[in-house]
Amino acid sequence: MKTPLLKVENLSKAYAPGEFVWQNVNFDLGRGDFLYILGGSGAGKSSLLRTLSSLEIPSAGKVSYHGQDLASVGRSGLERIRQRMAFIPQNLGLIPDLTVRDHLEMSRLPLSPEDRTDDKTLEGFIQLTGLGKKLDKRVGALSGGERQRVAILRALSKRAEILIADEPTGAQDFEMTWKLMDLFVKLNLSGVALLLATHDLEMVRRLRKRCAILKDGGFRVEERA
Repeated sequence: MKTPLLKVENLSKAYAPGEFVWQNVNFDLGRGDFLYILGGSGAGKSSLLRTLSSLEIPSAGKVSYHGQDLASVGRSGLERIRQRMAFIPQNLGLIPDLTVRDHLEMSRLPLSPEDRTDDKTLEGFIQLTGLGKKLDKRVGALSGGERQRVAILRALSKRAEILIADEPTGAQDFEMTWKLMDLFVKLNLSGVALLLATHDLEMVRRLRKRCAILKDGGFRVEERA
């Protein structure tokens, strides 16, 4: 049996004893898989995605990448795994005084050459997002939608096996939303596994993929939205 890229087993998160944000989360994500995580505000989507990205520690259960438990691989192993995962957080995590170019260069700096998106492909991503003429602008001077696109570009600057995205189009207009979703689908078709948290039911209806519902602390995977 083929080992999945990401295997999640009985994962639970509580910020106080007995007060679970979500619990008993179980699913596999293989090469080229696409999984939506649906849930309303406060359902715990962001904390779940941060835990899957190794940025938070679960209260119980485990996350494995290529069969390696993230909790036991050590610091160097975890850094290597993070080079193969791309994460677009909802809070963006940008530095206002740095330029768009600064953010892209910083994101590529620690990567080995084989883990970096090649310059030509990255330039295509930059043009698609409409930021080609704003590379030397400070992020703090950009609009909310533009800042979100910087966070997307930063994630796409690495050649990842898994793209984990938390409401990645929430600040975009209709046209840009679907440009970005088209890009995500193309990456997915090329073999990148995509885990996308959203509450946009119209997006889910248009792109019918496997879907998981996060509600009242429970997690249920359905075959198709």
